Formats: sequence, structure tokens, C-alpha cells
Amino acid sequence: MLTSFFGKSIPLNYLILGVFIVVGYLLGTTSESSVVISSYFLLVHSAFILLSVLTMLLLDFIIRKNHLTKTNTFAILFFTCFMVMLPVIFLQHKILLANAFLILALRRIMSLRSDKNSSKKILDASIWITVASLFHFWSLLFFVPLWIAIIQKPNSTYKQMLIPLTGFLAVFLINTAFHLLINDSFTWFYNWRETISFNFSKYNSASILVPVTVIIAFYIWTGIYRVLRLHSVSIKEKSNYLLLLYVSITCLFVALLTPEKTGAEILFILAPVSIIAANYIEDLDTERYIEKDNTEFWFKETMLWLVVVLPFVFLFL
Repeated sequence: MLTSFFGKSIPLNYLILGVFIVVGYLLGTTSESSVVISSYFLLVHSAFILLSVLTMLLLDFIIRKNHLTKTNTFAILFFTCFMVMLPVIFLQHKILLANAFLILALRRIMSLRSDKNSSKKILDASIWITVASLFHFWSLLFFVPLWIAIIQKPNSTYKQMLIPLTGFLAVFLINTAFHLLINDSFTWFYNWRETISFNFSKYNSASILVPVTVIIAFYIWTGIYRVLRLHSVSIKEKSNYLLLLYVSITCLFVALLTPEKTGAEILFILAPVSIIAANYIEDLDTERYIEKDNTEFWFKETMLWLVVVLPFVFLFL
């Protein structure tokens, strides 16, 4: 059963999920009618397949390092299945890159609960966020949860609040120097800010609308449950508990402000939603049912099977 299988953390789980991402990527890429196989094509897509798998593994590392879930692979199961539900994600390489850098920033943001090497963590996070913005401008919104994390951390100082500006300026100046050397121009930032569009016409396709609806429904359902449980969270865990909610809201805005709505922008919310959904599955262990063992087991089992089966169903939409 899925609950017992992914309720553990074993190498086979990672192998299965890695293969699932590879298959989803290949299906998404071959869905383009104008695919021309070449050595360059194979090299680029091999690199992005590797990036997609590494992003999943990085998310798992963040979860383990910061104890965001119990010892299981529910979160990366949700993350992988949500990605494969929307193969269009794999066609948007800039979004894949921006999301990978934001998850690197998330690693540093979530670890600020520990006061060790705080300045270095803040600088790293600000650099990764700014690098992500080179591929997707509105990734800069991630500075908001970064500053919230700085305020929440132990022994916070006003100097640490200024460190993100240093990271931002460092990447900005390096990129400006790069464009000056390569393009003999330093005006790249005039085109940096992307226009905001709320044209959702591409969502008229069932292959986009239905998976997005499922993912957003998971987000709303588990998010509300998380808010309602806030009073029962220990004081020690409350800061990270709230921080993940702030991150999820920020990711939602990053997705909404994407200039071209193709469905791929949903990738930005998958990491926090997957963690929140995994917490929801875990919390069912403490809930009371009339027939606790049987009802709890089948509810969790049905939810996980739904998430696993839906990517295959959506292939025919």
C-alpha cells in the first residue's frame, strides 16, 4: 500500500520518483509537434532532466534538514506527481531554472531558525533569489519571506536586515559587467522587469485547467487545515510553521505575476504545497475517527492513489 511504502524513506522511493520525473519530462517534451532530434537537443534536455530530479532531491534534503515533515517521502511524492500532472512545466526552462534557485534560497531561509552562520545564510539566500529573478523577475518577491525569517530568527539585528541588499547588488553588478563585456551595453535592466498579464486563455485546455484545479484544491484544503491547527503547534515550531505559509503565499504571487500564463508557473507553488500536503497526511494519525484505524488508513490511501493515478489520467486530456 502507498501509505506504508512512501511512509518510509528508502532508496527505492527516490529511484521510482526519479524515473517518474524522467518519464514526465519526456512526455512533456515530445508533446511538441516541432521536435527535431539533434546532439544539442539531447544535451540540453538531458541537463534539464537532471535539474528536475536534483530539484526533487534538494527539496527532500531541505525537509529532512529542517524537520518539516516526519521521516517519510510523502512530500516529494506529491511534488513529483504534481509536476508530472502538468508536462507543460518541462517546456519552460526559464521557470525550471528560477524554481531551482528559489528552492536553494528556501534551504537557507528555513535554516535561519538556527542562529549558526546566520549572516552567511542570509547572503546566500539573497544571492539565489536575485539569480532566480534573472530568469523570472517576480522571484524577487521571495525577499519578503527572507526578511520575515530574519525578524523571526534568534538574536536578529538591524545589520542582518541589510544583508539581502548586499546580495542583490552583488548579482546586479556582476550581471551588468557581464552584459557590458558581451553586449557592450549595461542597460539590460530596462528589460528586466516583466509585464504582468492576467490572460488565462491557455487554461481553456482541459490538460491545463483540470490539473491546475486539482493542485489549487489541494493547496486551499490543506492550507486551511494548517491554519486551523496553528493553536496546537508548539511555540518552538510555530515560527517555521508560519514561515512555510508565508512562503506558499509568496510563491502563489510569483506564479500569478508570470507574464505568460501557460500552466507552467504552477511549478512555483509545488514545493510548499507538497510539504503542507505531507503534513496533512501525517496529522491524520492524531485525528479521531469513529472507526479510527480503518477510516484513517483508507482516507490516506485513497488520497495518495488519487495523486499517483491522476498524472496518467491527464495524459489523455
